[in-house]
Amino acid sequence: MRPPSNTFLRPITTREAELTRAEAELSALETRTADQVARASTEATTLAQRLNQIRTELAQVQSDTGDVSLPEIGARLQAAAIPELAVEVARDRALNARKEALEVRTKANEEVQIALHAFIQQTQALTRELAEAEARLKSATEAARLRRQQEAARARQPPPPPPGARPPLPPRAPSSASLSAMPPPPPVAKRARGRVRLQAQIHLKSDSNFFTGFTSDVLAGGLFVATVETVPRGTPVDLDFTLPGGRPHKVSGVVRWLREPNDHMPDLMPGMGVQFQDVPPEVASAISSFMAQREPLFYPD
Repeated sequence: MRPPSNTFLRPITTREAELTRAEAELSALETRTADQVARASTEATTLAQRLNQIRTELAQVQSDTGDVSLPEIGARLQAAAIPELAVEVARDRALNARKEALEVRTKANEEVQIALHAFIQQTQALTRELAEAEARLKSATEAARLRRQQEAARARQPPPPPPGARPPLPPRAPSSASLSAMPPPPPVAKRARGRVRLQAQIHLKSDSNFFTGFTSDVLAGGLFVATVETVPRGTPVDLDFTLPGGRPHKVSGVVRWLREPNDHMPDLMPGMGVQFQDVPPEVASAISSFMAQREPLFYPD
């Protein structure tokens, strides 16, 4: 078995840098050589013109004067010739080599582009899988946290009375004197009948989201607020919500439906659906822009 070549043991980037530097040096040398060949060809052309001119002048002088020394000079000039600059074969060989190298590099670049395209597709698919896994992990973690809160709330509740236990006797009606001394009742009923303020942050991955019915009009629908602290149906609310990259918005509505915790579907967040009652035009425009990026929930109205 032949040992592996050291060519592939060196980093590609190092080899590319060295080859680029060598190509630049060779290109500069080829440019200088081409300039020298061009100057030599020009000088040869000038020299040939001078040779022809002197031959003509020498023949004319010899005819006019009859000088016996001129024929010898004329014979030498007639035998003289401009030397041939034989560079075409080498230049043709260099051009063929450059053409072959260009074809090889073009084919190699096409193969690199194909490999790069496949690589990008695979990395994009992996990125989508990671994003989905992160979203599921976040949802499962949030659901587990809510279950722990619900279990802790149930643990704090008093145990039910044992079977057969007698219900406590109703308290006796207080006398007029004790009525005057009793403090006023707490405002729980008044709060239940009054308006409740809710807050929600809406984004592309939030559990809270807008919902529509059969009309597909979110303004006729409302907003599902993911929370474990629900209020009864029919409770009027003042809703403050924030969209991605925007300022808080305020609308009014009423609680129309509830989603109770479900042990069989822990990923499904509990909460309540608030139906819109008064939506300002600028808020409606912001909701419509967000709806173009995320599908609303469906709740049959």
